[in-house]
Amino acid sequence: MKKICCIVNPVSGLKKSIKVYYEAKNHFEKSNFNISLFVSEYPNHIKDFVSKIDKNSFDRLIVFGGDGTVNEVVNGLQDSNNLRSFKLGVVPTGSGNSVAHDTGLLDVKDAINKCVGDNTMKMDVNQVEFDNFSQLSVSILGWGMFSFGNIRAEKLRFLGPIRYDVASIITLIEKKIHKAKIQVDGEQKMLECAFIVGCNSKHTGKGMIVAPNGGFSDKKIDLITVGKNVNRFQVFEVFQKVYKGTHINLPFVENIKVDSFSIDPGEVSFYNIDGDIVESQKASVRVVPEAINLLI
Repeated sequence: MKKICCIVNPVSGLKKSIKVYYEAKNHFEKSNFNISLFVSEYPNHIKDFVSKIDKNSFDRLIVFGGDGTVNEVVNGLQDSNNLRSFKLGVVPTGSGNSVAHDTGLLDVKDAINKCVGDNTMKMDVNQVEFDNFSQLSVSILGWGMFSFGNIRAEKLRFLGPIRYDVASIITLIEKKIHKAKIQVDGEQKMLECAFIVGCNSKHTGKGMIVAPNGGFSDKKIDLITVGKNVNRFQVFEVFQKVYKGTHINLPFVENIKVDSFSIDPGEVSFYNIDGDIVESQKASVRVVPEAINLLI
């Protein structure tokens, strides 16, 4: 009998992860899986737990949560050198579900069905080096509006998933321009922009198709930049079009595929990594191809 570990974040999204787990549990048992359950109690609890899992303990890990929860699992696996040791399934119960958006498994029943199968894809991740530590990213590393908007979104968590839209609109109205020294595939330049974001996934947040030409399996980072010479209407136009992925056709939006990039604003700043905020002066990012066996 195959062993499965269900990792549940009870406060993710609309706090329905536990309820969804018990719906999935019946299906897993009928599919002849021996189930272990872990429920997190505090931030990074999941990462600590996963980092101590023996690679022979389970056939697969199933995550009940959003992007932040998946991020903790992946980083726990990295800490124990077990990134490729397990099949990883994701049941989307978070506010931001970029993995589920990219795989087309937003319906929890569909996701649960895939979790008992054996069809997998090789999923890239991004390695991010901050000033004092490193961390893997499954979705995005954003700076500028992408980070400051997320700080505001966290303060609006009581609104649920719509908080991303509300926070984005308020941040758009402010329209601050951010300056940094960046390096892209070894070439250095100064950048002034509304925001820059390095994407591993096509989607982020509540269904934004930030990198329509990207995805988990292209072995590249999609680097999206909205330049400095934009007015509030044009930045709002990006927000309007990003849900269809057509923002990259705007003349003030740049979309390139890279292997690595770094951002250094010259002082401590805020970065958005998979929906969480990190304080650091510099962030250096490189793609790690085919790092995860993702159930699809």
